[in-house]
Amino acid sequence: MKEFFISGIQQIGVGTLDFRKSWNWFIEMFGIDIKILEDDTVAERMLPYTGGQPHKRHACIAVSLQGGGGFEIWQYSERKPLPPTFEIGVADLGVFAAKVKCRHAAACHRMLSAKWPHCSPLATLPDGTPCFYVKDLYGNCFQFV
Repeated sequence: MKEFFISGIQQIGVGTLDFRKSWNWFIEMFGIDIKILEDDTVAERMLPYTGGQPHKRHACIAVSLQGGGGFEIWQYSERKPLPPTFEIGVADLGVFAAKVKCRHAAACHRMLSAKWPHCSPLATLPDGTPCFYVKDLYGNCFQFV
């Protein structure tokens, strides 16, 4: 496929149980503080992923001035989400961890781990790239590289 090159994504959806609490957390921890839009409606385009059933949700798309894709932080408005019945792992279907680029992984790790206990130790990928993982308030996983 020489004619196509995917270099990033527009946004990653981050489901939560408490929209405001999560959004404030993402502002504090990741600097995702530029609101693009916020609404509380049925996401009609998500019907293929919700079993064809419309579900109202409160959502906000926000970005950082540092660049990169956005975060779509969302919460169901009229129902409580069900957690998976198993521990999500790397080989499972779907997105295990959203990748977040940072300029200096060790400095970013020091800053985040000083504020939040759910950071993995700093590690090195097989190509020598430093990285670490962070879980948010509700267990969503992010890999910083």
